[in-house]
Amino acid sequence: MHARKLGRGDRAPLAVFGALVVSAYPLLLWLGRGGWFVFDEWDLLAKRTGGNLGDLFRPHYQHWMTLPILAYRLLWQMFGIRTYVPYQSLSIIVHLAATVLLFVVMRRSGVTPWLATIFAGVFIFFGSGADNILFGFLISFVGSLAFGLVHLLLADHDGPVDRRDWLGLLAGFAGMLCSGIAVTMVIVVGLAVLIRRGWRVAALHTVPLAAVYLTWLAIIGRHQNQHLPLEKATPSEIARFVAIGVRAAFSGLGQLPGVGLALALVLLVGLPLAFAQSGKEVFRRQAAVPIALLCGSIIFLAIAGTGRAGHFTLRLGASGPEYARQSRYVHLVIAMMLPALALAANAILRRSRTVGVAIVLLPLVGVPGNVQKFADYRRTYKALDTYKEMILVAPRIPRATQLPRSVEPGKGVAPGLTLGWLLSGARSGRVPRPRTVAPADFSTETLRLALGQRSRPLRTACRPLPGPVVRVLEKEQALTLKTTSVTVIYLPPAGAPSRPLPVSMSLTGLSPSELVDRVRHGPLTFVALAGPLRLRIIVARGVVACER
Repeated sequence: MHARKLGRGDRAPLAVFGALVVSAYPLLLWLGRGGWFVFDEWDLLAKRTGGNLGDLFRPHYQHWMTLPILAYRLLWQMFGIRTYVPYQSLSIIVHLAATVLLFVVMRRSGVTPWLATIFAGVFIFFGSGADNILFGFLISFVGSLAFGLVHLLLADHDGPVDRRDWLGLLAGFAGMLCSGIAVTMVIVVGLAVLIRRGWRVAALHTVPLAAVYLTWLAIIGRHQNQHLPLEKATPSEIARFVAIGVRAAFSGLGQLPGVGLALALVLLVGLPLAFAQSGKEVFRRQAAVPIALLCGSIIFLAIAGTGRAGHFTLRLGASGPEYARQSRYVHLVIAMMLPALALAANAILRRSRTVGVAIVLLPLVGVPGNVQKFADYRRTYKALDTYKEMILVAPRIPRATQLPRSVEPGKGVAPGLTLGWLLSGARSGRVPRPRTVAPADFSTETLRLALGQRSRPLRTACRPLPGPVVRVLEKEQALTLKTTSVTVIYLPPAGAPSRPLPVSMSLTGLSPSELVDRVRHGPLTFVALAGPLRLRIIVARGVVACER
């Protein structure tokens, strides 16, 4: 059944789908223009090297990410952080590869060429999953999905074990080297093979990979420095996480009110109809992969919910079951549901052409809204412009070489990024100069980096500040204030003064939780990490501050 010849009726939709895939690359790159490195990416860039086995196999928040680490190390050597385009291009290409594989799954399942083109084509521009399409780091998630689909397609055949099965295992292992999403994909392959070929072959496709993963988990996977401040999820929170994730996926696909619900009804009505039309044996062979992927979408949400459905202990950002609405999860859930949804729509179309045509239009209704989602996603880049400027300025401030190399210029937004790494990158040309920098930017960055914050109790009496005062701190000299309702300005020996910075801002040295504690309870101690620093300290009106 899989060696089907390409007929005339297949050529037109195949040509259309091919044109969509080819044209989508530059279009998606344009829709995602303006991106830059953020959060998780700095772990792959600044904290790991390609020649260190510990760096290659150490988990990133529970994920085994050897292949993405190697990809980022290669791109760093070639392009540095002068441009984000190569990193984003890789993410887009992996997304398009996954789309092509989903198209093949649909065709193998008996979905008509035009219907497969519509459903796979809609996924190309699925802006509700923009995270997985435009965020370079998430080649990890989508890479596991793509390699898992290759494994699935290679294992989906009749007859004895042959070369395809061994190549499938290799693809499954490659998916495991991308992220923990591979755990779900291996389960999906096991289910599909169990349905079609029996438990012995299913064991062949799952047990070796499970053994490899558990070995990695026992030796190195459990030992990591990153820990999310999450409360343990309860069973009810995990169940809500799954339910919210499924609703968010259908809503993201449909965009308009009611369309997502209509698509869910297509799935519920169409799958039993497909079974009735084809009979048990044919349905078992054709639908094994779509049904396994559909089950995989629920399994994936349940696994993700065990780690994410709990609430952040610091109550920072979205947390709890609502976290299932995240773009990265919605993308994966829809990818796993689409083949079953296309199979269901195909069955309804065979039963009633009038109703079927109306159903075929449903996924197309959401395309404009999903394209708009890319623009919404791109607007979040604007918030990164300031921090990008801070990072690029940091290695070029006059006192940069006097500061400890361990100082983190992007603390809170670029974990693991150190001044020492930036200095080395600037010397090699891989860290570019900022495009437009005002004189005050250098002074402001000097203040942020050279004036560290330390949590020290105020053990001696302090004298009130009379108002705006100027203090000069030598290196390692400390200044403790009993209140944080003050503003500090750095006055350099030459050049423009810094912009005023409230001391409630995190400069260096304090984690967000420590900062919250200092702001609430004070006092706050400043330590000059380089000197001398000439500072103007301004007390807020109506507030009495004192210094030690």
